[in-house]
Amino acid sequence: MCLLFAACAGLYQADERRSSFSFVRTSRKSRLWLRAVAVAIFLLTLIMIASLRGWELGVPTWLGVFSFVFVVGLYLSAQKPDWHPRIAIGAAGLGVMTGFAAVVL
Repeated sequence: MCLLFAACAGLYQADERRSSFSFVRTSRKSRLWLRAVAVAIFLLTLIMIASLRGWELGVPTWLGVFSFVFVVGLYLSAQKPDWHPRIAIGAAGLGVMTGFAAVVL
């Protein structure tokens, strides 16, 4: 869920009107890079969930978790826009740590 939240926040922050970062608003290259990283994280989480549950259950599970995380992210960005990027960075770090721990253990 943390990685999906980070990917959703990345897509949200990649928009030049909504981004909290001035360098993202002014640079087309950074917006494209942010979108590419978000799509890569989406694919990575889909593969991770599908490998744990099988493709028949993994894809619907991923879609459900994705929908929940996206709604929470939109609510957070509407209520506390300055918290959105900070929480996404923390969620990305937590998601990488737990994903790494799941692979190692």
